[in-house]
Amino acid sequence: FHIYVHEPLMREGVPGLEMAEEMEHLARDLLPLASPIMDYVHQRFLQHFVEQDVVGHMEQDLDGEADLGRLRVAIAFADLAGYTRFTEEEGDEEALSFVERFIESVNTTLPDDARVVKTIGDEVMVVGNDVGALTDWAVGFQQLYEERPEPRIGLHYGATLYRDGDYFGREVNLASRVVARARGGEVLVTDAVVEAVSDASHLQFDEIGQVKLKGFDEPAQLCRAYPKE
Repeated sequence: FHIYVHEPLMREGVPGLEMAEEMEHLARDLLPLASPIMDYVHQRFLQHFVEQDVVGHMEQDLDGEADLGRLRVAIAFADLAGYTRFTEEEGDEEALSFVERFIESVNTTLPDDARVVKTIGDEVMVVGNDVGALTDWAVGFQQLYEERPEPRIGLHYGATLYRDGDYFGREVNLASRVVARARGGEVLVTDAVVEAVSDASHLQFDEIGQVKLKGFDEPAQLCRAYPKE
């Protein structure tokens, strides 16, 4: 209402009382339509998350992991390299518009079993059950994304704690640190990902060696992932 109703009315110079009446009438007209839409969206999301939770726990049982609420998933973090400079050069509104397009591109291209868990500024956290599918997505996304600044993606695979729709723990922190070591246009993955998708003949992994990640005592073995020529 503020962006699409209130601000346009202000730009048109509509008096305050008339503006309040106009917004009240619009709200009264929209509420009967909005409630069924919100209920439908809630039902669809509830169905999706229940299915993902059941599948995740079934996979956990097959892996022999008995810790309650701990799920083995693929975790990807994606952000925009050079976003701070882009904001300084282009301004806040253009930078925000770019981030919104970037997040929408991520959302609309993810594999079926993956979802965006949360966004923090220009960073997107994605979780999926199929590490191979998420790795394919990351490599393909970098190949197809043509705007600047370029995205960078870090990917890890491990056991996480699942609470209230979010994922926590060391493995999530590790994934968030991996993306910080990537350059624009790169996909960096851990050795856990390489091991899990070792039969992916269409991908190539180049070792970049042991990398010290902030907050971790032991260095991590990282690889650069890209399509095999």
